[in-house]
Amino acid sequence: MENPEKNLAALEALLFVHGEPMSVKKIAEVLKLKDEEAEMLAAEFEKRLLEESRGLSLVTLGDRVQLTTKPELNSALEDFVKAELSEELTPASLEVLSLVSYLGPISRSKLEYIRGVNSSFILRSLLIRGLVERSIGSEHSLAYLYQPTFALLEHLGIKSVKDLPDYEKFRSLLTPVAEAAVTEEMPSENPQ
Repeated sequence: MENPEKNLAALEALLFVHGEPMSVKKIAEVLKLKDEEAEMLAAEFEKRLLEESRGLSLVTLGDRVQLTTKPELNSALEDFVKAELSEELTPASLEVLSLVSYLGPISRSKLEYIRGVNSSFILRSLLIRGLVERSIGSEHSLAYLYQPTFALLEHLGIKSVKDLPDYEKFRSLLTPVAEAAVTEEMPSENPQ
């Protein structure tokens, strides 16, 4: 590794943006490292997170790692999360919910391509609220697909997404944009 500090910063940024478990092999690929270097980098990052008493930790399961908050901070964060979930949906959340409703099932990479920003926190919030659900796609067995839930349809008082206002019109306008998204799914969608 040429610059360990720069690589540690890049790993931290990658895992933060990614928001879900990522394989060490994918980390090596993205950061242009050898697999062994990526493993050592993850181990060093985990060690530093523990030593510095920071609010984050690195969780490892098999060959995958994920950046998370430290369990001992759960009580401090619990009130924040409850407040967030009890508030009305933000404009960004409504945008994501609309795109999922009109284009679902849709992958996170296509959703982010359309929006131009990371949507992992919003998707997680919508999942927790029970407004969208996530499944593993049939075409891309390694990609999660998001779609509206029955609870959302019930809440909206409709029987099908096709009953959404101007469904066909908006779907026909948005579909070409979604299809222009990168055909290879982003690593953040790998459930393994």
